[in-house]
Amino acid sequence: MNVLYIRSGYKGIYTYFDRWIEEGFLQSSVRFFSVSDLQEDTISSIREFKPDISLMMAGDRIPSEWLQWLRTEQIPVYLWLTEDPFYFDVSAKIAPLADAVLTIEQNALDAYRQMGLQHVYYVPIPVNQRIFTKQAPDASLHTNLLLVGYPYPNRVELVKAAAKLPYTLRIIGKGWRRHLPKTIARQKNVLIMDEWIEPEHAALYYNSADVVLNPHRSYRFALNQNGRGIQNISLNTRSFDIAACQTFQLTDLSPAPPFSSFVSYSGLADFADKIHFYMTNPTERERIAALNYQETVPAYTYDQLPAVLTAIRSDTFS
Repeated sequence: MNVLYIRSGYKGIYTYFDRWIEEGFLQSSVRFFSVSDLQEDTISSIREFKPDISLMMAGDRIPSEWLQWLRTEQIPVYLWLTEDPFYFDVSAKIAPLADAVLTIEQNALDAYRQMGLQHVYYVPIPVNQRIFTKQAPDASLHTNLLLVGYPYPNRVELVKAAAKLPYTLRIIGKGWRRHLPKTIARQKNVLIMDEWIEPEHAALYYNSADVVLNPHRSYRFALNQNGRGIQNISLNTRSFDIAACQTFQLTDLSPAPPFSSFVSYSGLADFADKIHFYMTNPTERERIAALNYQETVPAYTYDQLPAVLTAIRSDTFS
């Protein structure tokens, strides 16, 4: 099978996704060719490559030019909607143009089927197990609690609650100082890194924390484009990264199968209770982290992506 991959064009973590996808295909027998811009020399190279399918990630904007050209060339389009359900309004506009829809949100599957789409599949963004892997903790990076990510309102509220607990807390991500009260930001047990960190560094911090806090973005966040109000029930990409490091994580979702081992909290009081319990039970943390690992790796890695696409192609052409 020949796979044409159209790079997302997004910045930040997506530049890593693009690279990791290519690395995953290099480990397989599937032929792979990646492009960015639709230019004359690109078109010539694509035609020479003779792709069986094209794969592209799409989030909050519509790749109209590419979709139109691929249709004209009669190259099957596999659209990987990697911001579902938060930009489902955008996804719903482009999904009918695809031959197969891959979504990271299990709850979006029914919504696509209600639109009359037959070939829809749950495909979470995989984990790079070469970067996110169990490592010896770095004592200089150790904290009891760790949260990495953007300061969405629900995360801010969680940090306010976590800061009151008798544990050290590290927060990493752009914008946190603007969103936290100065009284919390100045607490001795609260460490703030107001910056985006590369995946390699994130892995070091995950391995050096006792508990990683993983509250998900809310489907009701004001800046979403999710008019149908589709609630997210699927684990985010960070869940897989943390699990691959075999570090215990506490999340706000009760994830859908097959991820039954992940521990979730319901409300801030339950969050505090669970933090106290797991901070005093390291053996239980290790046991659950090992189960998290078994449920995510190796089934959801970039090395497995070629086989996933091959199976989807067999299904769409059956």
